[in-house]
Amino acid sequence: MPFRILALAPFTPQQRAPWSEAPIRIDKTNLDQVMEDLNLSFHVPISKDLCPAGGLTFTCKSLKDFHPDGLAQNNGFLKNLLNAKEFIKEAKAKGVSAQEIGARLRQWPDLPPIRVETEHQKPRRNSTSAVDDILKMVALPEGGPTPRAETHGFTAQIDSLLQRILSDVFSYQEFRNLEAVWRGTRFILKQGGINGEIELEIVPVSPETLDETLNTLVTRLIQDLPSLVIVDLPFDNSPRSLELLEKIAQFAETVLAPTVGWITHKFLYLDTWDDLKKLSFLPHYLDESAFAKWRRLTKTDSARWLAVTCNRFLTRYPYGPDNTPRLVRFEEPRHLWISPVWALGCLMSQSFAKTGWPTRFTEWQEVRLEDLALNRQDTSKPLATETYFAEERIQQFIRAGIMPLVAPQSEDMAFMPAETTVASGSLSYQAFVSRVTHFILWCKDHFKKDLEPVELQSGLERAFSLFWEKSGHPSPENLEISASKTDPQDRALVKIIIEPSRQVLPSREKAELEFIW
Repeated sequence: MPFRILALAPFTPQQRAPWSEAPIRIDKTNLDQVMEDLNLSFHVPISKDLCPAGGLTFTCKSLKDFHPDGLAQNNGFLKNLLNAKEFIKEAKAKGVSAQEIGARLRQWPDLPPIRVETEHQKPRRNSTSAVDDILKMVALPEGGPTPRAETHGFTAQIDSLLQRILSDVFSYQEFRNLEAVWRGTRFILKQGGINGEIELEIVPVSPETLDETLNTLVTRLIQDLPSLVIVDLPFDNSPRSLELLEKIAQFAETVLAPTVGWITHKFLYLDTWDDLKKLSFLPHYLDESAFAKWRRLTKTDSARWLAVTCNRFLTRYPYGPDNTPRLVRFEEPRHLWISPVWALGCLMSQSFAKTGWPTRFTEWQEVRLEDLALNRQDTSKPLATETYFAEERIQQFIRAGIMPLVAPQSEDMAFMPAETTVASGSLSYQAFVSRVTHFILWCKDHFKKDLEPVELQSGLERAFSLFWEKSGHPSPENLEISASKTDPQDRALVKIIIEPSRQVLPSREKAELEFIW
C-alpha cells in the first residue's frame, strides 16, 4: 500500500475554474511533461519605454524556462534583443565600424531605439578653468572614442533593457508564486524519496476555487484515499482564511488523511517575522479577541486532522553573484521563498522511506532537508529559512498549535523539531491512525464477502502481520482484533486495539478503532 501525497496548489496561473479532473500523478520522469500539458502561460505588464507592446507573454514548459536564460530564449521579444547583442559581438569581431553597426541596429525589426552618443555628437564646451586645460592635454586623440567603446555602448543599452524587463518579470507576484510552487514540487521529488512506494499527485487550486475543488475531490478520492494532503496557499487570520482552514479540516477528517496548510507572519498581524520579538508569549497573544475564530477551529473534532506550519525556505540562490545567468546580466531583486508545506511533506515521505512509517519526521538527525540555499543578507547569520526561532519560541508555537520549520544558522539544512496539530494533538499519531485505517479499508474491499466473525478475525490477524512485516517491523506485541455480529442487519463489528512500538510511533499512544464490516 503506497504512501500517497496529494498536493493542492496554484500549479497553473489564474486558475479561475475549479479543477474537475482526476489528480495528476507526477514523478521525476514526467515533471516536464506535466508542466507542458498544463500550458503554463502568463502575461507580465512591462513599461512601454522598455517594451512597446506594454507587456510580454511567457510559456514555461519546464523549470528551466523559469530561469532568466530560459525566459530570454523562449520569448520572441527578449530573443530578438539577444540576437541583436550577438550581432554586435560578431560584427565587432569582423571589424565592422561602430557607425555601420549603429545604422544596422536602427533598421533592426522590433528593436527599441538604441542610442549611443559619440564624441563627434557631443557639443564642444569652452574651457572654463585651468583644470579643463589640463584635461584637454590628456584627452583622447582627435576622432573620438574607439569603435570598441562605441559598440560597448550598444551592448550596454541592450543589457540594460534585458535587466529592467527581467526585473519586472521577477517582481511580478503571479510569476513568483508559480515558480515557487513548481520548485517545491521538484524539491519533494528530489528529497522526498518519491518512488514506487511513495507517490505524488497534484491538483491545481486557487483561493477562489479551493472550496469547490475540495467538494469534488471527496467523491473522487473515496476509493483511492491519500495518505497526506498538503495545501500550498498562504493563510492569515482573516475570516476568509479561517473559513477555508475549517473547510480543509473537514475535508481531512472525511478522507481520513492528515492535511497541512501554512500561515504567513500576517496571521499574527506582523509586518515581517522580525516583528515577532514584539510578542512576549505566543499562546497568550492568541487568546486575544482577534483570534476567536482560530480558537473555535482548534476545538473542533476535525482540527485533529489539520496541521499548520510556518517559515518558508530557500531552494536556490537569487540570480546574481551567487547564481549567475549565462546569457544575460541580471540580479534578482528578492529571494524566492518556498512554502513550508513542501518541507513537511518531504520530511514525512523521508520518514516513510527510511522507517516504513510517516511518523518519525521530527528525528532531525536522520530526517531533514539538505542542500538548501542561504539568505546572506545578514552576513553574520546566513539562514535557509525566512527567520530564526529560538528554542523557547519554538515551544510557544507548538503550544499554540503551529509547527515552525527551523534552520540552524550558517547551515544549509532545515527540519521540524517538534510536531502538533491545530487541536494540539499529535500529527504523528494521526498519520499512524490514517495508515492503519486505510489498510483496514483496503482489507474490507479485498476480503471475501459474508465471512463469519471467526474467519474475519483470523484473516485480519494474518493481514496485519504481513502489513507490519512489509513496513520493516515485527507485529505489535499489544494487538487485539475481535469480530462479532451484533448488528441487526447481520453485519460484523470489528474492534482493533493497537499499541505500536516506539520504532513505529515514538509516543506509543494506543489506538482503538471500530468498523462495521
